[in-house]
Amino acid sequence: MILLRMNKSGWKIIFPILAILTVLAACTGLQNKKGATSYFEEGAALTQKGKCDEGIEKYKKGLQKEPRSAVGYNYLGMAYRCKYSQLRSLEWRQREIEAFKKAIELDPNFYLPYINLGTTYYDMGNRKEAALYFRKALEIFPEHPSRELIEGMIREGEREGR
Repeated sequence: MILLRMNKSGWKIIFPILAILTVLAACTGLQNKKGATSYFEEGAALTQKGKCDEGIEKYKKGLQKEPRSAVGYNYLGMAYRCKYSQLRSLEWRQREIEAFKKAIELDPNFYLPYINLGTTYYDMGNRKEAALYFRKALEIFPEHPSRELIEGMIREGEREGR
């Protein structure tokens, strides 16, 4: 073992350098620890570009970090919708529905998955089922900017149910 002897002026130089290196090491470690929100944001950007598979992977990584995130499941449902629109495979439509339902289960007061699930059922031609989800969304968020449009879709669903 080698012992280094240093006088006071040596420590005055070394100590600040060690402090800076410690801070840099800590910052580097923080940068490598991405949170769920970062993954969700990356997934949204990818999905908007039509890169559905990559978006799905980002959302899944985010959900690994925050498995009880209603926002994450809502995003995942949107990415599955993206994939469905590309392939028109009912497997993706079912995944989309399941993700929105999981978001609702995790946070029943989060209005977006109700809107998204209603939109999915509406698109499938099931206006009656869509109306149930749209109505719930408006109960939660009565000031929704598309309220009139949504109320029109609810009326369609009510007519279908007769």
